[in-house]
Amino acid sequence: QHIVDGKKKKVLVHRKGATRCFGPERSELANIFRKTGQPVIVGGSMETGSYLCVGTAKAEEETFGSTMHGAGRTMSRTAAMKEFQGEKLQKAMEKKGIYVHAVSMSGLAEEAGKAYKDINEVIDTMDNAGISKKVVRFLPVGNVKG
Repeated sequence: QHIVDGKKKKVLVHRKGATRCFGPERSELANIFRKTGQPVIVGGSMETGSYLCVGTAKAEEETFGSTMHGAGRTMSRTAAMKEFQGEKLQKAMEKKGIYVHAVSMSGLAEEAGKAYKDINEVIDTMDNAGISKKVVRFLPVGNVKG
């Protein structure tokens, strides 16, 4: 149930490019999360890492309990494959201590970090807006691209 026009209503929320992030005290949450809010893992790119966030009461008021599910792409997969070379990307990542195994180098190229928005900016925007609260940042050490 969500509040629509000041009234509690039973609605179906369809999320495209978003994920559920209920705030604390929601009955739908497991007891362990009722004090903190729903945990949400938000993916960045294989080069930049990801975040663990939690939902907020404001998300329920503003977005029907929704937040981003990832950084979001800045270019299409096709454009990324034209711009980046998988072999070079793999070597550059290994120099940073990030090990990657890919079935194909073109598949690796389409997931290049520069093909995505800056995860830190995306997370900070949602955190500052009060939609989701950042808890911890995960840094990549290995990736498997199938």
